[in-house]
Amino acid sequence: MTAKLIFFGGADEVTGSRHLLDTGSQRFLFDCGLFQGHRKEAIEKNRRFSFKVEDLDAVLLSHAHIDHSGALPLLAKTGFKKKIHCTIQTGELCRIMLMDSAHLQEEDAAFFNKIHAANGEKIEPLYNKDDVKETLKLIEVHPYDEFFALGEGVRAQFLNAGHVLGSAMIVVELDTPKGKRRILFTGDLGRRDALIMKPPEVPPNINYLIIESTYGNRTHEPTAKIEKELAEIVKKAAEEKGVILIPAFALERTQEVVFILEKLLTSQHIPKTHFYVDSPMAVEITEIFNKYIGDPSMSAKFKKYVAKEGDPYGIESIRYISDVEESKKLNDLPGHRIILSGAGMCEGGRILHHLRNNIEKDNTIILLVGYQAQGTLGRRLAEGADKVKIFGLKHDVRATVKVMDNFSSHADRNDLIWFIQKLDPRPRTVYLVHGDDESRLGLAEDLKAQGITRVVSPKPTEEHLLE
Repeated sequence: MTAKLIFFGGADEVTGSRHLLDTGSQRFLFDCGLFQGHRKEAIEKNRRFSFKVEDLDAVLLSHAHIDHSGALPLLAKTGFKKKIHCTIQTGELCRIMLMDSAHLQEEDAAFFNKIHAANGEKIEPLYNKDDVKETLKLIEVHPYDEFFALGEGVRAQFLNAGHVLGSAMIVVELDTPKGKRRILFTGDLGRRDALIMKPPEVPPNINYLIIESTYGNRTHEPTAKIEKELAEIVKKAAEEKGVILIPAFALERTQEVVFILEKLLTSQHIPKTHFYVDSPMAVEITEIFNKYIGDPSMSAKFKKYVAKEGDPYGIESIRYISDVEESKKLNDLPGHRIILSGAGMCEGGRILHHLRNNIEKDNTIILLVGYQAQGTLGRRLAEGADKVKIFGLKHDVRATVKVMDNFSSHADRNDLIWFIQKLDPRPRTVYLVHGDDESRLGLAEDLKAQGITRVVSPKPTEEHLLE
């Protein structure tokens, strides 16, 4: 058995995770995510696969975030009929995330086509809800820690990654003429200092490591500083009677922000305020979080707080919104309010409508609480753009833009180095994926300084033989 790794997405870039393990007789895909960036570039990258879909024997999915799972319906639409393996929680979340992705694509395409009808510009959604229904039929779920057979001489195991609910590191064991080989794909790795999730544990005897590097050259502020910083932002907006817009991923980031605001309100560190979670998907996902609130993948600190204070998502002043008309009315309300809405990188969803209505008001605060990939509207706002396009129309940025990286559920430089150093014995090769150039190069240099020299930053479609 001569195995090789081929990197198709999330290599030399952050989003669109897709990595192929070819054993010589079987082919397994780690993740099948959507590329997120400029609309034209995203459409071009997402509409085609650089591998033969019919040759795939299975997909192993690390977690439900769209940059890791969002192309699965396109895979099914293209003819894939094999199994998609994931954790139990990820299977539940994918039902919501992928349906919402299809809905947003249909909705955004319709809106774009409407406002550009005069000049003849038109886009089509990548897939629809029927494609998602076919995809969900292919999902097979597994508990954490238990091995399951993938094929002859191939086994897989999901381990807690500590990133979001249901997130998993994936171990694949291969029987080879030279003995057993163990490959670990981290997916997105969680922090040791996390708000909700239990930190990842380091598995033994890994021969080849595929690890994310999103924050490979940066360190996060401690999560302990989040409450003070967020309280100051809320107080400022309340004084100016302004709106706080928080673009947030519906999975994990929404629940983290709500949790922190609940703590601040309970402790009276911020004034009572009208707080809206304007996302049908976030509403459904929060219900799943409540279902797994005592799950072993949740941190001991979080479970202790819940045991003492009760439901962390049921703030008295919070309103969860699913109805479209109610969402539209939020922009007509007077005075101070907080609107948390998707998508997290401002590339779709209801947040675009709230930005369009509030971005030119100087008492608006746009609070970015997650990673903003290159080419996204969120990245342009984070980098201080004074003009941006929303639905193809230019807007002046008069709002104040604030960035809070300490909310991140990604491992930072120190977390990543700690994780790799703890692997015993050291992997033969470390592959850095899911990071921009500076992050990967910075992490690679730091690892080499620690004596870890076989570090590779693969380019798209690069093939690497496993010994």
